[in-house]
Amino acid sequence: MIGIVVVSHGLLSEHLVSAASLILGEAKGVKAVTFLARESLEDLRRKTNEATNEFSAEGCLILTDIMGGSATNVSIEIMKSHDNVFVVTGVNLPMLLEAINSRENTDLKTLASQVSNSGIRSIINLKEFFEKRAAKRV
Repeated sequence: MIGIVVVSHGLLSEHLVSAASLILGEAKGVKAVTFLARESLEDLRRKTNEATNEFSAEGCLILTDIMGGSATNVSIEIMKSHDNVFVVTGVNLPMLLEAINSRENTDLKTLASQVSNSGIRSIINLKEFFEKRAAKRV
């Protein structure tokens, strides 16, 4: 099974994993890595390596919070040194749910693409959505 590691600034990763567990139940092979203010970049690198190493045989999808941030930069280092690691940034709850639900039925490259598309589809300006919906009814 493809492993999923969520890496973020602060406790966002833990909260996303917790929310996913609330919705889907406890999922095996899902880890949260936090980067707290008192930690060094080396601490983050060590924790992220430890979390991803567990999935070296099956492959690992790393979901990070923001492009250009420390969590993503460290994850890119890991991706560059491992063929079976993909990184998708801009993580949100729908992306994590998609990753958990789809990882057993697809390969890692396809999963990364599906998760990225899921994140994009999940961002909806509801005011516009309802206005367009109302206009179609007329």
